[in-house]
Amino acid sequence: MLSEEKIKLMTKLAVYEKHTGKKTMKLTKFFQMDYVGWNMLKTGIAITIGYLFLVAAYIVYHLEAFIEEIYTMDYMALVKEFTSKYVVLLVSYMAVTFLFYNIKYVQGMKSLKRYQKNLKRVGMDSEESVRSREG
Repeated sequence: MLSEEKIKLMTKLAVYEKHTGKKTMKLTKFFQMDYVGWNMLKTGIAITIGYLFLVAAYIVYHLEAFIEEIYTMDYMALVKEFTSKYVVLLVSYMAVTFLFYNIKYVQGMKSLKRYQKNLKRVGMDSEESVRSREG
């Protein structure tokens, strides 16, 4: 016979599997640094593409000034300015991404350990009840 505590635990496990568990189960496919590195790579690519769009929008917005000063403009200073802003943006986002995904991985693995511990508790309870019926 099922106890009330066991039913609550099984319900809790089912809810975890349906919602949080799907996302955290994917973590088991990766080592921590692989998971963090992969997400940092995706962030770096997204930041680079976004920054290129911003630079293009800036140039289009100031196109008239660029055309008027085409021969007198210091292009090296402009490139240095855009590059330095890009580096600052990229480094800051990478630092945040590194911290975020490290924390997410550690919390996900802790959550999976609790889930596995609860699964064992449900399994042990059912084994104990079978033994008591047999003996």
